[in-house]
Amino acid sequence: MKTKHGHDASDASDGSPALDSAREKDTAERILDAASELLAASGYAALSMRKVGACVGLSQAAIYRHYADKAELVGKVVERGYGLLRASLEKIGAEVKNPVELLAAGMHAYVTFAGEHPRLFKAILLQDIGPSQDRVNALSPGVARQRKTFEMLAGLVAKGVAEGLFSPCDPEITAQAVWAAMFGLAARMALEQGDRNGAGRRHAIVERQVEIIIRGLRGNKEKS
Repeated sequence: MKTKHGHDASDASDGSPALDSAREKDTAERILDAASELLAASGYAALSMRKVGACVGLSQAAIYRHYADKAELVGKVVERGYGLLRASLEKIGAEVKNPVELLAAGMHAYVTFAGEHPRLFKAILLQDIGPSQDRVNALSPGVARQRKTFEMLAGLVAKGVAEGLFSPCDPEITAQAVWAAMFGLAARMALEQGDRNGAGRRHAIVERQVEIIIRGLRGNKEKS
């Protein structure tokens, strides 16, 4: 039997270790996809291993072979989401070195991520996700030591200050403030998919927000 994702409902092995490993990995990814969709649609409380299994054509017992419990499953959804975002930011960091340009590119990438992965963004950042919620808290002290994305952002702010491009500030608090400003816009991008006719205006809004943030960080600085 085929599921709505186009895969066999059976999780049976064909005896080949390489193929078995690939199949296990594919099944684990399909489970994460289904969990993300269910989280975005109904929230953490309504999520269950049984519902996830139904979405991918597997029994509840089969889901438990891949993930120990709901908390672990949701934790993996969070890890994958931040992993995708971090990879896009690291790619930019390898290509752009100027702190001002890098920060602007990073903010664009964050909003673009929300627009391109709306279900994932909503699942991990716009929903109560139970015990995993502590892993996405962004306004607590020390977040730059706990989350790689904030470490990167705070480090970028500190570099801009050191190079005289940004006004003196607390790098972590500033990173949290910048993130909070972009989060609001990214959330609207994820929630308001819109149509092609509105793409130009949404782009202009992003450009304006980035400009406002950069100008605020630079203060009276005149260097570019």
